[in-house]
Amino acid sequence: MADIQLSSQLFQDIQQAVQRQAPQADQVVVMQYLAAVMGYMVGSQRSMQAEERDALIEELCGFAHHVYDDLSQSQQQQAQRPAAQAFGYWEPPKG
Repeated sequence: MADIQLSSQLFQDIQQAVQRQAPQADQVVVMQYLAAVMGYMVGSQRSMQAEERDALIEELCGFAHHVYDDLSQSQQQQAQRPAAQAFGYWEPPKG
């Protein structure tokens, strides 16, 4: 798989695109659209044999699960860290 860069801007852009299509879309509906787009795009690959498309959709679903696992593990580790003590000075902006 290619290296990809995820960003909060990308997520916002995708969500806004879905909400232009379905203004009342919540997070679950946005995810349904993304899954449908993935399935549609893989299914549209007529230059690939059916077995290749099947393997690709499985690989993409596995990749999505890997990203989910990675994020879940990262969030779990952050929740287990003790809160750090912070100290500093705040100055109001000049002007």
